[in-house]
Amino acid sequence: MESNRHCEEFYKGEMAERYMLHRPAYPSTVVETIIEYLEEKMPKPHSIAVDAACGTGQGTRMLSTYFDKVLGYDINPDMIAIAQRNEALQNIKYSVSAAESMPVEDGIVDVITVAKAVHMLDLKTFFKEVDRILKPGGIIAVYTYCAPQKPIRMLPSKKADEIYFEFLSEKLYTNLPSAYKTFEVIKDLGEHLVMPYKEVKRPDDIISEREYSISGFMDLIRAFATTKEYLRKYPDEGPKVLKIVKDGIMDAMRITEDDKFNFRLPIAIKMARKPIMQDQ
Repeated sequence: MESNRHCEEFYKGEMAERYMLHRPAYPSTVVETIIEYLEEKMPKPHSIAVDAACGTGQGTRMLSTYFDKVLGYDINPDMIAIAQRNEALQNIKYSVSAAESMPVEDGIVDVITVAKAVHMLDLKTFFKEVDRILKPGGIIAVYTYCAPQKPIRMLPSKKADEIYFEFLSEKLYTNLPSAYKTFEVIKDLGEHLVMPYKEVKRPDDIISEREYSISGFMDLIRAFATTKEYLRKYPDEGPKVLKIVKDGIMDAMRITEDDKFNFRLPIAIKMARKPIMQDQ
């Protein structure tokens, strides 16, 4: 699949390491929201969770407290190698596998999660796989950083926010990799993401916050696959534009290389429950 080739191409080696180091971690409230919804109809104990397209295991680890076994799958061997290298929890197992075809028995999984990589999947095939391995009453939960439902300040100054969003809209979102055929689904997990079951829940966004220096923040931007694609297409222009963005943000916030600041990101969650009775 083209999307799978994209995952392997963009997150190799140094790019996979950069992804792990600089991507903001998802807060624990994400998995707490998922478990709360699960337990509305499926009380404890919970046996198996699957984290599809798990990357370096950020989201996989959050599930370990709630399940006897957690399985993390990613098509990219470099991502799985990093996840395995950093994993100390005994109830987590990582394996290389496409999300659309995971080596899991039929009907044994309580929860399947997938984060931002959902936009790189063949959703029709993936949701068939979800239905195959999910227990009746189990849930599929999609979560991702998103466009805010309500206006929020992501960087400490309005001007810095404007510089950041202008770069995203004019440079990155106009040069999406060809595999990003379903990029619209992660803007807000709204109408563009059609879930596989009728029972759907879309709670309010959760706000994540992480402290960065300007160099760390620019490393975050460079960890975007969209940035790598932009730099590939424009090897002369791209680095100059990144420097303009960096200098503009520093000037807008009146900071030095050593100063720290908080970056805020909204997180959307959309969940759907497999019917308990198959004729529902």
